Amino acid sequence: MRKSSDLDPHAVFIDLDDTLSDELHHVRSVYAAALSGLPEPLGPGVAGAVLDAYMDIGIDLYRRNAWDELSREARVSAALRRVGVEPGNLPARIVHGYQQNYQEGLRLLTGADRLLEVAGRFRTCLVTNGQSDRQRAKIERLGLARHFEHVLISAEVGSVKPAAAIFQRALSLTEVEPHQAVMIGDNALADITGAANLGIHTIWVNLHGWPLPPAAATPDYEVPDVAAAADRLESLFG
Repeated sequence: MRKSSDLDPHAVFIDLDDTLSDELHHVRSVYAAALSGLPEPLGPGVAGAVLDAYMDIGIDLYRRNAWDELSREARVSAALRRVGVEPGNLPARIVHGYQQNYQEGLRLLTGADRLLEVAGRFRTCLVTNGQSDRQRAKIERLGLARHFEHVLISAEVGSVKPAAAIFQRALSLTEVEPHQAVMIGDNALADITGAANLGIHTIWVNLHGWPLPPAAATPDYEVPDVAAAADRLESLFG
C-alpha cells in the first residue's frame, strides 16, 4: 500500500455498476419482472429458485471478470437446468422480458450521493464497462451525468476494463498523470487491477467482504461500502 503522502490528487475516476448503482438489486428486479411476465409463468417457488441460480451464476462471472464466458441466454439456460427445468424457448422469452423491463429496480447505493459530492471537488470521469445504450439510459435515469465532466463507456471507447486504454483515455481527458488520479470501484480485477497497472491510486469498495482474487492487484485502500469510500476520499484529499 502506498502512503497517502504519495498522493497528489487532481482527478477521481468512478465505476458505475455496484459502485454507484445498486446493480444486484437492479438485476434481481429485472429478472423477477421477466419471470413473472412469462405467458405461462413458472410457479412462485420455481421462479424464485431460477432467479437465485441466475444470480449465483452471474456473481461467479463477476468475481472472475468473465462476462464474455456465457451469453445472457446461456446464463438463463444454465439457471433453468440447475433447478430442473428444461429450457426450451424459455431463455429467449426471459431475455426479451429482461430487455422490456430494464428500468426496473434502478437505484443508487446508499452513500453514492456523498461520494459524488466529495468527488466533485476534483476532475471527474465515470469509467464503466457495458453496452452504450443501456449504460447511457442508466446514467440518465439515475441523474449521474451532471456529476461528471467525462463519461467513458467501454463499448464507446473500444476498450474494456481492466485494459489500459480506457484508463489512459480517462487520464488524457482529465489532463492528469497517474499519480494524480484515484480509481474507485467494486471489481478487484476490472477496476482496481486495471487502474493500478498504470500507477493510478485505488479504493476498492468491497461490498460483499470477498477475499482479494489471487490475480488482482492489492488496492491502496479497501472499504466496505460506498459511504466509507466517500469518507476515505475526503480524509485523503479533502
